[in-house]
Amino acid sequence: MSFSDLWSGVKSAVDSAESWIAGQSFWVQVPIVLGVLIPLLFLVAGLVDRLVEKILWPHTRREARLAATHPSLRRAAEVPVTGTPEEQVGRSA
Repeated sequence: MSFSDLWSGVKSAVDSAESWIAGQSFWVQVPIVLGVLIPLLFLVAGLVDRLVEKILWPHTRREARLAATHPSLRRAAEVPVTGTPEEQVGRSA
């Protein structure tokens, strides 16, 4: 099965669903569209939020304040945590 066959199938399914929804009354269309769009847009908003957080993380006020007060925490998020809490305290001292 090639990509064009797969894409053709997806387009056919979307076209069929669109035609079916268009044939329904307004009162059937609204709950169906909202039932699909709300979860989809919620997922897209979550992905955008995570991307923005990853990109802007070094430039946030919280991270700047931490870096100013504790220079050892400047790159703390990038260092993997290993060992027990007692070993971590011993290492940071």
